[in-house]
Amino acid sequence: MARADAPPPPPPLAISAAAARGNHPLLGKTPLAVFSALALLAIPYASPKLERFQVARIPGTEDDVEQEPVEANAAIPAPSSTGEITLKASENTGTITNALPTDGKEVEVDPELLAKTRGSIAIENPASMDAFYARLAKTVGKEPGAVTRVLHYGDSVITSDFISGTMRRKLQKDFGDAGHGFILIANPWEWYFHNDVDHGASSGWTSSRITGPFAGDGLYGLGGVVFKGAGANAFFATTTKGDYGRKVSKFELFYLEHPQGGDVELSVESATKIPGSKPEVVRFSTKGPAKVSRKKSVSVTTPLENGAKLSVRAFGNGEDRLYGVVLEGDGPGVTYDALGANGARVRLLKGIDADHWKEQMALRDPALVVFQYGTNESEEGSVAKDYEEVLGEVLDRARAAAPNAACLVAAPLDRAEKGGTDGLRTKKVIPKLVDAQARVAKAHGCAFWNTFQAMGGEGSMAKWVRARPALGSGDFTHPTPAGAEVIGDLLHKSLLAGYEAWQAKHPTAPKLPPALTPQEPPR
Repeated sequence: MARADAPPPPPPLAISAAAARGNHPLLGKTPLAVFSALALLAIPYASPKLERFQVARIPGTEDDVEQEPVEANAAIPAPSSTGEITLKASENTGTITNALPTDGKEVEVDPELLAKTRGSIAIENPASMDAFYARLAKTVGKEPGAVTRVLHYGDSVITSDFISGTMRRKLQKDFGDAGHGFILIANPWEWYFHNDVDHGASSGWTSSRITGPFAGDGLYGLGGVVFKGAGANAFFATTTKGDYGRKVSKFELFYLEHPQGGDVELSVESATKIPGSKPEVVRFSTKGPAKVSRKKSVSVTTPLENGAKLSVRAFGNGEDRLYGVVLEGDGPGVTYDALGANGARVRLLKGIDADHWKEQMALRDPALVVFQYGTNESEEGSVAKDYEEVLGEVLDRARAAAPNAACLVAAPLDRAEKGGTDGLRTKKVIPKLVDAQARVAKAHGCAFWNTFQAMGGEGSMAKWVRARPALGSGDFTHPTPAGAEVIGDLLHKSLLAGYEAWQAKHPTAPKLPPALTPQEPPR
């Protein structure tokens, strides 16, 4: 059977009576040879079973989708690769391959592509989410200053703010916009992108990353990257268009205080120029007697309708070690930090010094920490012998670092490979990784959300790639922006259903507004 997205084979050539008599100029030996060759070349496009014989990809089919490189092929850096990488000037630029839609319309999805027609699937080990729901209850009840912070660690899907971007928008629409959250100082990976915020950085920054080159002391900050750069600068600002990313009441610079620390200058001004206004400038030293995580907060006094912009300049006079900037409002509301690392595996989080991670978490005070890995682990073809042990150790470290937060493991997406009766099949290791994660999450006091099953389970990526609009990319691994929206929507529904179930056991806690009550409880 031909694929739905493949063009039909060319129709038979219509031959006139004159041509049949041999008088048509296109029926000479040479034209007929050309036509015969073209017809033979067209045959492989009529069936996916003949796909390997195709000499070129048809524009618009799944293999022609523009996408990021397949980061799953990246090997784990050797422990000896300690040092820094020099970064180019960067700007947060949205394109059709990374930015989420801004029209507010939900993606229409064929119900057969998902595990359920409506709603989503339930979060497993729901008692492990109590700390999150208790904090969210204060935000739902609109208590003054009640900010519910979510940290989402992961690989390339989160690096590009997929899933996390949708979650941020939906939760802020539901419960209030408390600011964009945490952003790295500069782009440490080409595909680093955040929706609904303006930011950029000059050249002159260097970085060490949990994915390598490594920092020798494991002091990577909240997002797994440390930046240095005498004379380099960066800026962070609210957006001036669209429905999201418009609010901020303070900026917070996360940095390391240490004996060789240098000077940093922070400058706050309106995101849209106000005639006669001048930026508010604060200059301070990052030097101190010991290595300690710090944050420097600056309030925003510009009119809200003009937005706000923070400029950060590493002056020098020592070594500035900076991590990122938080945009936050006064609340009540939600922030959602996308903390992805290209090519990451969960074992790389072990490279963060445990005491340092605890300091960073204390500065951020999250209500929920999400871990979503597995895509790069699947590149190994099998579940590593020590995988469950390593994952358990990371979860234990995270719970110790953020003892007041809930912990949630989100399974990897389905990943397809060539094979099967219809040309594509789920990589055999994916369900095994999902099962291993579910076991480890339960054993180590974390909740579990089965992304793989929510997508539709076995064979779902093949369906997502061939859907129209395409929900999966041509690498059979990453979602498209539309697919990321669908996954974010499913996780959002699961969180709302989980809160509703928690509230039923805590009747004094505020209920969700009727408009947010899930239409169908997850199963």
